[in-house]
Amino acid sequence: MTGDDLEALLGQRAPGQWELYRKSAETREVDASGAFQRWAWRREEGWAARWWEAGAPRFAAASGPDALALAVPEAARIAVAAERPPDWPSKTAALAGEPTVEPPPALFEDLSRAVAAASRGEAALAGLRLRRGRAEERIVNAAGLDVTQEQRLLDGVALCVARRPGRAREVRVPFRWNAEPEIETLARRLSDAATLPLSDRPAPFSSGQWLLDPAVGASLLGALAPLWLDDKPPRWLVREKMAGPVVGVADDASCDAAFDGEGVATRRMLLVEDGALVGRLHDLSSAKRAGGLSTGHGVRPSFRMPPLLGPRRLFFETKSPSAPAVLLSAITKGLFASALTAPPRVDLAADRYEIEFTGVSIVAGRAQGPVAGARARGRVSELLRRIAGLSTDLQFFPSPFLVGSPTVYIERVSFE
Repeated sequence: MTGDDLEALLGQRAPGQWELYRKSAETREVDASGAFQRWAWRREEGWAARWWEAGAPRFAAASGPDALALAVPEAARIAVAAERPPDWPSKTAALAGEPTVEPPPALFEDLSRAVAAASRGEAALAGLRLRRGRAEERIVNAAGLDVTQEQRLLDGVALCVARRPGRAREVRVPFRWNAEPEIETLARRLSDAATLPLSDRPAPFSSGQWLLDPAVGASLLGALAPLWLDDKPPRWLVREKMAGPVVGVADDASCDAAFDGEGVATRRMLLVEDGALVGRLHDLSSAKRAGGLSTGHGVRPSFRMPPLLGPRRLFFETKSPSAPAVLLSAITKGLFASALTAPPRVDLAADRYEIEFTGVSIVAGRAQGPVAGARARGRVSELLRRIAGLSTDLQFFPSPFLVGSPTVYIERVSFE
């Protein structure tokens, strides 16, 4: 069974209404600690078919073409609700590169020294898992689409342990690098996340200004992502004044891949401009329901799942960025959130949020000391409108899609 045979099979079952997806991936990994290094080399192949038969969508996936040919008739027997087929894209492009994957760099010793320096000896790197990989995708459909593209990654997870007399803390920090390793930045994140919670000091203020580290800002933005996916925005959202006038939000995955998981060309989507809601994201299915066009946001978390609507590279931006030091100096009394101690809890329908974090108290632009744990809570609508500054230090984090944020300045928040 070949790809051509599968196309013919799908064409017989669903003339003009089918899609065939193939992914081949290779990764090289190193798992290191102070005592050992363990290397792994992994390969994966996946095939998936999506088609409309008897007025309803069907999906099947397998690890090879022969197994997929057997899965297609089985999937057709499952009762599925009727749904109109999408308007399939049609394009031809081959964007694959060299099919080689170099081993990941050996960075344990360098990162270990950087963590020790950033924490003044209070924290130590206990483990580092680093992965370098390449994935090649090909998507063809009944409308004549035939695109092939390559994606590469360098990511991992670092384990850090901090100790003080009578207490200790262990943290795991995921990261992804687009180009060269950013060792100093990762070391600071690990140091803060591990050592700051060991302080005995609670939040000294019940309210004040709030400065968010890029990692915290990205987690907040990731929790707000459904605002640009749902057909109906929550009642509290005022499109013209969704956020502070300095706030912009965009989704642009063009530096990662030329197409989404449905073969639609990637493009920059402006979602918030000058604080106003100006756009939303669509895949083929949601675009069909809305009577519009896909924005290139059909994502495939795995070849075993059909494409889903989702962000791909979501980030804060602004037309008037400030240096981090400028935002810090603007704080008369407040907290700097350096790391989260729990995932953000956001209820968009109820217009509520709650974020637990650790960080540093700030008075008159100067750090006063670590804060072991604090909680900010309130209305999402007020939080967004009180964002008064975004910095120049944009960074991206896996969460699970890529989310980017610079340092974020919020002019007033309630703390516990």
